[in-house]
Amino acid sequence: MTVILVLAVFALFIAIDLIRNPSIRRDRIVTEVPAIDSIPFLAPLAPVWVAGYQMPEELHYHRGHTWAHVLPNGHARIGLDDFARQLVGRATAVKLPEMGAHVHQGAGTFGIEVGNRAVSLLSPLDGHVVAVNPALAQSPTLASDDPYGRGWLVEIRPSGLRRGLNNLLSGGLAQRFMEHTRQQLEHGLMALSGSVLQDGGVPIADFARELSDEDWQRLTHELLLA
Repeated sequence: MTVILVLAVFALFIAIDLIRNPSIRRDRIVTEVPAIDSIPFLAPLAPVWVAGYQMPEELHYHRGHTWAHVLPNGHARIGLDDFARQLVGRATAVKLPEMGAHVHQGAGTFGIEVGNRAVSLLSPLDGHVVAVNPALAQSPTLASDDPYGRGWLVEIRPSGLRRGLNNLLSGGLAQRFMEHTRQQLEHGLMALSGSVLQDGGVPIADFARELSDEDWQRLTHELLLA
């Protein structure tokens, strides 16, 4: 009987302590509930057209036609730019690094497959992968259909971010680079076949499908630095 009375008093003291100190109660509840990682939603980027391609100004561009978007938490999302997605064609499969993998700026890191064709894309920054886009497993076409939005590839925790960004292009430099790349593409297509060019030298829509496998590989290797 004495033991029961002691336990009852002890329980009463605990209840009073929790009522007087709600912060303790909250701490205990939080520790018992596992944290759920969520992928932050980003508002759509404002479209800016340069030489016929979209180039949102908020992004930093690699010469291999991938981009990095620095997030408020210091992480960076990575994807392919509008030029790359038009050159490669509509993705049928996407190969991404595993969680925790270390990616290196300028190194082949991502793979895009279009039917029986495949090309490697370069990472724009150094860092460790903290998230991969789960939507691409079910809908790889998002990588090419919405490259600046739902088709992002991975999110990384950058290492040497300032140094890495200094090696990328933004603003007027990025725009001039895209204009120069457009000229390179047109000259390359003229050397291959006039059938993929409209009047005035403009590439036809979905011109990648009209290229032979050999020509496609040569252009993607030359322009994507793959």
